[in-house]
Amino acid sequence: MRRSPVKGSAFAALLGLALLVALVVPAGAGAFAISSFQMQAIAEGGASATLSGSHPYEMTARIAMQTEGSGPYTEGDLRDLNLELPPGMIENPGALPKCGATDFHTRRLSPFENSLAGENCPAASQIGTVTVRSSYGNGTARTFGVFNLVPAPGVPSQFGFAPWGVPIVFSAHLRGTAGKYGIDLETHNLTQAFDLSELGLTIWGTPWGVSHNGERGNCLNEAEPSFPWAKCSVGPPATALPQSYLTLPASCAAPLTFDASATSWQGASAIASSSAPALQGCESLTFDPRPAGQLISSRTTSPSGYEFDLDADNSALLEPARRVPSQVRQAVVSLPEGVTINPSVGAGLSSCSSAQYAAETATSPPGAGCPDGSKIGTFTVSTPLFEEGLVGSIYLAAPHDNPYGSLVALYLVAKAPGRGVLVKVPGKIDTDPNSGSLTATFDELPQLPYGDLVVKFRESQRAPLVSPPTCGAAITRSTLTPWLGSLGTAVRETATQVTAGIGGAPCPAGVPPFDPGATGGSINSAAGAYSPFYLHLTRTDGEAEITSYSATFPPGLTGKIAGIPYCSEAALAAAAHRSGTEELGHPDCPAASQIGHTVTGYGVGSALTYAPGGLYLAGPYHGSAFSVVAIDSAVVGPFDLGVIEVRSAIRVDPGTAQVSIDSAGSDPIPHILDGIPLHLRDIRVYISRGETTLNPTSCEPTALSSALAGSYAPFTDPFGAAATASVHYQVLGCGSLGFAPKINLRLQGQTQRGGHPKLRAEVIERAGDANIASAVVALPSSEFLAQNHLRGICSAAQLARAACPATSVYGKATAYTPLLTEPLSGPVYLVSSRNKLPDMVVPMTGDGIAITLRGRIDSSASGGMRATFEGLPDAPASKFVMTLQGGRRGLLENSAGVCKRRTFATANFAGHAGRGVALRVPMLAQCGKQGKKKGGKGKKGKPKGKAHGKNGRKR
Repeated sequence: MRRSPVKGSAFAALLGLALLVALVVPAGAGAFAISSFQMQAIAEGGASATLSGSHPYEMTARIAMQTEGSGPYTEGDLRDLNLELPPGMIENPGALPKCGATDFHTRRLSPFENSLAGENCPAASQIGTVTVRSSYGNGTARTFGVFNLVPAPGVPSQFGFAPWGVPIVFSAHLRGTAGKYGIDLETHNLTQAFDLSELGLTIWGTPWGVSHNGERGNCLNEAEPSFPWAKCSVGPPATALPQSYLTLPASCAAPLTFDASATSWQGASAIASSSAPALQGCESLTFDPRPAGQLISSRTTSPSGYEFDLDADNSALLEPARRVPSQVRQAVVSLPEGVTINPSVGAGLSSCSSAQYAAETATSPPGAGCPDGSKIGTFTVSTPLFEEGLVGSIYLAAPHDNPYGSLVALYLVAKAPGRGVLVKVPGKIDTDPNSGSLTATFDELPQLPYGDLVVKFRESQRAPLVSPPTCGAAITRSTLTPWLGSLGTAVRETATQVTAGIGGAPCPAGVPPFDPGATGGSINSAAGAYSPFYLHLTRTDGEAEITSYSATFPPGLTGKIAGIPYCSEAALAAAAHRSGTEELGHPDCPAASQIGHTVTGYGVGSALTYAPGGLYLAGPYHGSAFSVVAIDSAVVGPFDLGVIEVRSAIRVDPGTAQVSIDSAGSDPIPHILDGIPLHLRDIRVYISRGETTLNPTSCEPTALSSALAGSYAPFTDPFGAAATASVHYQVLGCGSLGFAPKINLRLQGQTQRGGHPKLRAEVIERAGDANIASAVVALPSSEFLAQNHLRGICSAAQLARAACPATSVYGKATAYTPLLTEPLSGPVYLVSSRNKLPDMVVPMTGDGIAITLRGRIDSSASGGMRATFEGLPDAPASKFVMTLQGGRRGLLENSAGVCKRRTFATANFAGHAGRGVALRVPMLAQCGKQGKKKGGKGKKGKPKGKAHGKNGRKR
């Protein structure tokens, strides 16, 4: 503390006396203690001031230290003294002028005083008096003026006095950072030049009151005071309006308690307490807050800031005859209907932990407490107590690491570093789980006078809020509770107008649109090649939220699931109950089951927040052969909304092998999690695993067809909107594909004329060739249909129910494909049709996939049996084997012995790439020695009835 020592003989005598005391009286010879302490607020007339919210006549504090016997020396030298005022008791340093440091430290000689006063402050800055008793003057009590000082940096206010020219300054400090603020009056490092034994401090409630003129300036300590109103007045009320400096708490809950604590230069400490009667008259205090809430954006469904302003009338703080109103303790602010959290705010946003919030002090630099990255707005408080306002920020509290343990919470932090003032208010944000509506609760608002408390959320493309989807009045409802609960709550509504649509367009009318976009395709457009595949879904702001998706993929676009293990049901269940962060770090599904990844964009406006996810192969789901699961970690900035798991049932058309996503058997796409609407705008799906997606071998133009469902606010109907989207799809390079299928035909069993042989047909496709689109196989005239064996025929209805009778089975078939782990196999049925003869139908299954081949049976021109299969799937089959029964259930009958001469069948194959091939296929038979004997030798020593090669030859 700066000190102006007394000069001349007075100071020499004082110093000599202090040295003598130090030699004669050993330090710490007795117990350092406060012998008496009394502090109270006094009403005019001398009684205790007990009217809540009023301005007392004065506040007095009398503190005496323990002395050695009856002498003037204390038991230990007083060094520090702290006086703690009750919560809510206010001193207002802005009520009157301040005395600068130069004037305060300038010695003033008064003709009416018998000692130096030690200050030269303006009379208008005096706020009271102090009576000091010390070892100086052998315990004589002296009274000096107390002045409102220009505060030093870091403290809100100071007052001081200078007994015998030695400055003593009390600094005011705010106790607490929220709720019931209290004021501590502290002085440190008191001089040891004299031994202070008693201090009587009087602070005037209204310093410019005329009743204090007799103790002001030169009138203080006059030998014969007279006419102080003329000699020591600060001026007439017309020009020097009396303004209140002290205000009692607006509370009647308990007696007022004043506490004192002291420490000595020798290191000892002492405490004391003083109580005054409880305040009265709280029921007659006023409570009239003036809140206002306003959206920054006037456009629908747009990023928006928000400003909440709590205004207060503080005029009673300065008017001696008026009582101050009760302050707002709790503000519950319900934001306008339709206003929700904007997920776009999450990108790049951090949060403030409870430890970081606790580290915020009045003088801590930016980022030393809450990080700058967690800032989402500004928080300002103006108060009549200080010239400068309190300026700060709104910080996003760390989810679940906050006083409420909630997903969303806020910290309001404002400070005036130059005055050492800090205001910290936590706020809880409740989100409606169905609509996402927001309610903010701020409890324990500062019980300090403020003219304006403004909470303003930032404006930008990453603004934290989304405006309502419709035009009209956006109403903020504020429910305010005072510190005095007996006054009841105040409910106020304020409205701002939403006057335009998105981007300034006209206000939306009628049912909102739903026209999402869908694109997709193969990265590599080469026909018949393996290629990564992508799907991209988008929607615009203002459209319905996407809640469901189904798609029919282009014919021939297939997937290879052979060798890919399924993600187990247990792993999927575990993933659904984990946090998004845990799933990102350690996915539950094994890496071997991953077939790709996803990227999803959330938010409103041009700047979205994106979250990654994995795409996994899973087992049967809701009747589908298999499924694909998108597991997205819904980590949006600091918000961890858990895991979004959307499982899609994959259907394979039995006739065409065309793949589709069935929305009826798939999970809906969530639009809200934990009360935060996702505002899902961008969905990107990539099947990127090597050799998984196989392109068609047909270059005919086709389409990727998508069907989407959506939901409108308030989201009561999850499928209230529907839309379709079609994307052109076409591969290239079909002309470079080969096409050379082979077929083997072999008769087994009965070879004689009239016999019923078994037929084994084997078709072999070359890897990398175009897939077979149709096949026509005509047997030689020696093999005709044994119509007398057509006894069991399956009806179409029975086939649809998979209930064909056993008597309708005439063989079996197996197809081998590189796409599946297991081959497809099944019986060969004869099924009734509109043709003259029943159709040959082959329903095959493998790996849960069902494919049905349907062939038409008739007779060729030569009279032999002919089977025609058209519309075969554009899917690779390395080998296809069909075996037709012989004997009593045989479909074929020999018109001649098959071992007597060589016969040939014909096979015509057409490929999906447009090329065809015609084969002359030798009929092989198991003739044995009998066949050789009867057939003899053919040309070049070949046995008759034997084919020259296994495979058919091109004609």
